[in-house]
Amino acid sequence: MATTYRYLFADLLTNNLLGELPLTGVSFNQQLNQAGTFTGRLLLSGVNSAGLNVDNSTIPARCAIYVDRNGTLVWGGVVWGREYNSASQTLTITAREFESYFERRRITADAVFTNVDQLTVAQSIFNTAQSVANGNIGVIVPTNTSGVLVTRTYYGYELKQVYGAVQDLSRALNGFDFNIRVSYVAGQPTKTLQMGYPRIGTVYSVTSITAPVFALPASNIVEYVYPEDGSIAANRVYGLGAGSNEGKLISTQTDATKLTSGWALLEDQANYSDVTDATLLSKITQGVLGALSTPPTTIKVAVPAYQDPQFGTYSIGDDARLIITDNRFPNTLDAIYRIVGLNVQPGEDGPERVTITLTTTNN
Repeated sequence: MATTYRYLFADLLTNNLLGELPLTGVSFNQQLNQAGTFTGRLLLSGVNSAGLNVDNSTIPARCAIYVDRNGTLVWGGVVWGREYNSASQTLTITAREFESYFERRRITADAVFTNVDQLTVAQSIFNTAQSVANGNIGVIVPTNTSGVLVTRTYYGYELKQVYGAVQDLSRALNGFDFNIRVSYVAGQPTKTLQMGYPRIGTVYSVTSITAPVFALPASNIVEYVYPEDGSIAANRVYGLGAGSNEGKLISTQTDATKLTSGWALLEDQANYSDVTDATLLSKITQGVLGALSTPPTTIKVAVPAYQDPQFGTYSIGDDARLIITDNRFPNTLDAIYRIVGLNVQPGEDGPERVTITLTTTNN
């Protein structure tokens, strides 16, 4: 079956569709707990720009884009940039997923949460941001809970970034996953916030016949890249909170197990100048230490979109089994990894290609 991609442009605030453009050179990605990116080009030579409503449907910061693959939405975000090159007569469109909109929003009024579920806090932050005039881009916010209670105070005078506040919560000890996903609901593009504790996605089960498996050789992996980077490792992290000089709030967290087992001391710091609560700073710093003390092993595998498991049957957050036997892993790498990133190239001049970023995880 041939794969058909459509690129739909809409008004960010009203979600009214403004046009559909025949983009080429498209590449888009999704990332767990972060805003993925999109880039594509439109050759204006010989195109009825006025008829396609090119100018009005691609206004940066005003318009949104949805990527439709065979009738299913697989990506959506805010158009943040466009650039025309007169030599090539091409208009390049760049966008980021809808999480990026909340990077441009601020917490402007005091908000106090005492022993409130962490997901409820995050949901309240999103709902408040969308309750102000011209601030509702139509993201559906869930009401699920995690069972983890937190105490947080956000002061309006700090003008804390909405996305940053939620991301801090998610990265704290016993945090959560979140992503804004797009889909058709009654034929209309719809944005839904997904939140999950301790994670989103499907946990691998050896008994599941639909669990994704990626293997090399003689299977579905075309190629892979296996980077290992110790330069980001740290077994002691200093969390810097509010205040200055001797009055600065500091939390020091150490992985004593690593040091006892013979690792050299590796130090780093994390700045949270708007955090005034010592308990919050401690939990955030513990979360940072957990991520840096043993940096996750990350591997990127390139796979055909049409070969099992087909693109669309797995999602960000899902577990997958990885089996590789080659010169790098002569004794075979056979382990469960988690999908934390997807990069897709529709390949109008060649085969559709998906690059999957997988990482080890404790969840």
